[in-house]
Amino acid sequence: MSKETFALLCAAFVALVAALVALGIWRRRRRQRDILAPEGWSERVLPTLVVEALYVATTRAGDPYDRVFAHGLGFRGRTRLAIDGDGVQLLADRREVRIPATSIRSVERATWTIDRVVEPGGIIVIAHRLGADVDTYLRVVGDDAPAFEALSALARHEKTTTAGEGTTP
Repeated sequence: MSKETFALLCAAFVALVAALVALGIWRRRRRQRDILAPEGWSERVLPTLVVEALYVATTRAGDPYDRVFAHGLGFRGRTRLAIDGDGVQLLADRREVRIPATSIRSVERATWTIDRVVEPGGIIVIAHRLGADVDTYLRVVGDDAPAFEALSALARHEKTTTAGEGTTP
């Protein structure tokens, strides 16, 4: 086999791998079409608590292996977590996200999610809706008890239904 033939085969292999990666990303985005873009950062609210945290991941609800890549939510990074009476805001490296209290289903603790394992209960999970049910995983830098309590209080608020039939816990 000549050098030219070997170089062409290598180039074809690299092109094939690149095409397969692009196809995989495109298929994942199609599967995540039901996930809506999160609300952006709001300057109008005054946070009651601001803490430094690490944004770990957003996954489909109940499936800590299915990372959500839609709308730039697939990248880990440092974030500032700002909690106010109407929701929580994440000011991340690549994305500014607001999660309204009305869309928060629950707040829990976790030990692991996709590609991250920590001490028991070291990750805070915010279960919420973005068109589809998703879980957002955060690791607070330092003591996470005040942030966990504030987030849990948001999840416990009574929420009114859109039709106005009453409230649900």
